[in-house]
Amino acid sequence: MVNDINGFRSRSLETPDNKSTSRAPGSGGPRGTSPAPSSGPSDTVNLTDAAGRMRELEAQLAQAPEVDSARVDALRRSIADGRYQIDDVHVTDKLIQLEQGLFGMSRKK
Repeated sequence: MVNDINGFRSRSLETPDNKSTSRAPGSGGPRGTSPAPSSGPSDTVNLTDAAGRMRELEAQLAQAPEVDSARVDALRRSIADGRYQIDDVHVTDKLIQLEQGLFGMSRKK
């Protein structure tokens, strides 16, 4: 297939797997080199606040231990001894807080 745009035709480029790929004139030099810098507009990347916050959270998580072994052992002992009581109101409140945090809703009272 030949693309003819404003009098410029694309050229074929042989790739390492011997497949021909279409390349527009001036779109780069031989493999391993980059095109000469242009004085035209350049691409920029702007990170959102969410991306920055994600980076902060990743750093905090990297420093936190994966498991609080002492707490796990204490819970195991209380369950084995039959002393563990589930506080359904506390669990429900925590689930509601989680949902609100995930979906950005405020709690109605």
